[in-house]
This record gives sequence, C-alpha cells and structure tokens, in this order.
Amino acid sequence: MKFKITEDQKFLIIDDCTQLEMEQIESSFVKKPENWFILKKKKPHWDCQIRFIDKYSRIPIGLWKEVKDFCTKYHFTFSIQGAEILTDSTFNEEDFEEWINEFFTDSENFFPREYQTEGCKRILKFRICTEEISTSAGKTIMAYMIFRYLLDKGKIKKLLYVVPNIDLVTQTEDKFYEYEDRCGHKPKWKSLCVFSEAGKSRVENPNIVFGTYQSLTKRGMEYFKDFDAVCIDETHHAKADSIKTILLKCFNAPYKFGLTGTLPPEGSCSSFTIQAYLGPKVYTILSSDLIEGGDATPVNVICIELDYLEESKKKDLYLLRDVKADEKDGVKLLNLEKEIARNSKKRLVYIGEAIAKTKKNSLVLFADIKHGYGRKIYDWLRENTDKNVYYIDGKTETENRDFYKDKMENEENVILVASTGTFSEGIDLLNINNVFITESNKSEIIVRQILGRPMRLKDGKDKVIVVDFSDNYYWRGVNKFQQKNYLMRHSAERERIYKDKKFPFKKFKIKL
Repeated sequence: MKFKITEDQKFLIIDDCTQLEMEQIESSFVKKPENWFILKKKKPHWDCQIRFIDKYSRIPIGLWKEVKDFCTKYHFTFSIQGAEILTDSTFNEEDFEEWINEFFTDSENFFPREYQTEGCKRILKFRICTEEISTSAGKTIMAYMIFRYLLDKGKIKKLLYVVPNIDLVTQTEDKFYEYEDRCGHKPKWKSLCVFSEAGKSRVENPNIVFGTYQSLTKRGMEYFKDFDAVCIDETHHAKADSIKTILLKCFNAPYKFGLTGTLPPEGSCSSFTIQAYLGPKVYTILSSDLIEGGDATPVNVICIELDYLEESKKKDLYLLRDVKADEKDGVKLLNLEKEIARNSKKRLVYIGEAIAKTKKNSLVLFADIKHGYGRKIYDWLRENTDKNVYYIDGKTETENRDFYKDKMENEENVILVASTGTFSEGIDLLNINNVFITESNKSEIIVRQILGRPMRLKDGKDKVIVVDFSDNYYWRGVNKFQQKNYLMRHSAERERIYKDKKFPFKKFKIKL
C-alpha cells in the first residue's frame, strides 16, 4: 500500500492499494468504544463504531505507526511519501547528551537516569508522540529536561503543560523551579499557572504555562497561537474531548507529546484516539523494570476476600443475576452490591481495624463520595485510633490538601483517607508505606495508577504493602456463570492486572 502525507500534514491519505487492501484497512480502522454497550442503550440507533479512516481515505497522521503495523500484520507493502516529516532530522543525540552533562555539572546527587535520557531523546526525535513511563519513574523531570533543552537551543519559546487536576498545576511548577535550584541555575524563564480563577495575575510573556485541561479548553484560538510545544501529563486522559480541543487549538506547535504511566491497551478505541491526536507510543518503562533496577520501591499486594453477607441475601442477588440478558440491568445490580458493601457494619469495622493496626503512614482510597463511604471510614478511624487522620475529596480546599500532604510527608503514623479521583494519579508523596483499596474498581488505568502511588524511593522504605478488599456474595446456583457476583468479578480483573504487571500478591479469605 502507498500512502502520502497531505499538504496540511494532518493526514495520511491512501495513494495506491488493491481492493482487498482497502477493504481490510477500512475494517481494521473501525473501533468500538470500551463502554459501547452502555452507549448503545442511550443511543439505540448508533452502530457504536468510531471510524479512524474517513470517506476520503484519510487517516489521522498520528496513527502512522498503526498503519505500518497493520501492513506488517497482513503482509502488505508499505510506503509513505513525505515520511521524512515524521521525525526531526536536525536532532542530534550527541548534542543532547553534551547539553545534559553541562547542564547538570553543578548538581549534587541529581543526574538523569539512563532511561530518562533515552525517553527524552525519543520525544525530541519524533516530536509528536506518547510515552508510557511508570509512576515514580520521573516523568516530570523528563518534561523539564525537554523544555529546558528546547528553550536553550532556541527551538521553542513557549510550552503549554496540561495536567488533569488542580493539585498538579502548582506541584509541577514547583518541581520545575526545584530542578533549576538543584542544578545550580537561576531560571531564565517565566511561568504562569492557569486553573479556576488563577492566571488572572499577569505574567508578561511566560515561557511555560501550567494549566488544567478543564480551564484551558474554555480559551479561544488566539490564546494558543504562540505555543510551539505542548506536553500532556497523564496522557490517558487525552481521549477526553476537552484535551482533543486543546491539541487542535495549538495549531502552531511542532512538538506535541504525552507522558503517562498507563496508556490504554494497544488496539483499543481509546489507544487509537490518543494516537490520532498525540502520535504513537515510542518508549515504555514498566513498574517491574524500575523495581528490578532499584529505581522504585517494591510493592506487595495482599488481596482480602471478605465473606459477611447472609446466605439468603446471597441467594437473592444470584436470582437477580440469573435472568435473561434483556431483563437484566447489570449497572443497577453492581450498584446494589456496592450499596450492600457500604452499609455493612462488619465490613467497616474489619477494614477500620486493619488500617488502625498498620505501622507507619497509610493512604486509604475510596471511590464513593456521593454516599459518604470515605467519611464513614474516616469517622471510624477518628473514634478508634490515636493516629492523626485526615480526609480529602474533590471538594477539599487546595490549602487543606497541601497541609494534609505535608503532614503525611513529614510525620509518621499518619492516615490519609482520600478519594481515588484526587489521589490515584500524579500526587507526589514519598512517605507512603501502606495503601488500602476499600472500594471496587476494575479499570486497569486506575488500578495501575494506585499501585504507582507508593513506589517512589525514600530512605528506610524497603517495601510497600497494598491491601485490596473484595466482597464475596457467591451463591452455588445452577447457572455457573452467575454464581460469582459482580464485585468478585471486579476483584478477579484486579488480580489479573497484578499478575500481568508482575506485582507479587497473596490472597486470603476472611469469614466475618
């Protein structure tokens, strides 16, 4: 197959192919969203398919590697006219290495690791790309190195750094200034933070803008015209419409790259969507690689399966599951199981006692804010332990969050009860020794983000314990597939993730 790059450099267009090749690529570049069965109920007349090749035989240029892999898979010939624009021919790896050695000359115990340097090289070479860099691997310092190198070499004047939540705006800005200080430099660049009402204090001609995608997406085209580089932190969010809008508005930026610890599965609709706007994945560092190399704290997972529900209620739940597909609402049944777990006094006391017995600092994660399960755990711990216990969810003021995080970082025997929405990703804390997953989730992205939270190295921290609670409402009915309840199916998916990502885990069954 022959492709060529369109004049606007936004698409690959099929220039020559056989009928068989065309039919195959049209089939392969159509994907169903991961939640298509839910969308189908809302839009019954939609075929639940997203097409990454249009009626003009054009494919977003960011999917060029998927096109190449497609041709390899089906043994089709492959060529792209104008492929030289896919990489920066002017980038010199030796020049970058010399810059690193000179820039970090005066730093004390602070020098990029080999994998960080390699990850930067790939981004500087490909310009529009993504990288899957495990949590605790140093994504922020990699972004800083890229920014400083491009600025020093005069290749960019202004970078936009997009983060998913408010906490990460100021945290990332502070890190950039910290790196400058640790390297013995005085910043020759200016920064601006944009979130909520922030950003109104004028900083004339900032070289880097840190902002949440929620606030940036509201700005007009004119605001983005001067950015010549864009970094999307926690890139798995790039499937969201707001981030896609921001990337489209940065029409003058030759550098668009994303960093995250958890990219969607290869070949999925989400993976194609992210690549369409940010290019292919060009580098991967896994958690297991970091731990094996001594660059992250080992994580041991303990799965605790709780059995506390009366047999009659287990049977009732089984009978609700064991009906025809068109008569069953799986979402409602899952929510019913979650409600039973939230309302169980036995479960709450067992989890509370397990948390209270731990030594050193513990991060307790919950998913439900609406029904107040995190508050229940927090209140129980406040009443039954002498440890300092703090609570954070999305409504907690930024000043309070910073205070609680500072307590966690600088004191011992602190318990921080936090929603997964605020603490599953991006929060930079070293002094976490235990993590408790108190509510069910099967999202691989969220689970891997949680596992990465405590992996950062700290003197005296030789390992981290992650405790994963699950709820067994099993009933031995005639239909074997429906014997296992939804929460246990979620638990099985989490165990698959632990095994697949090489996190050692043990499982215990507890009858309450």
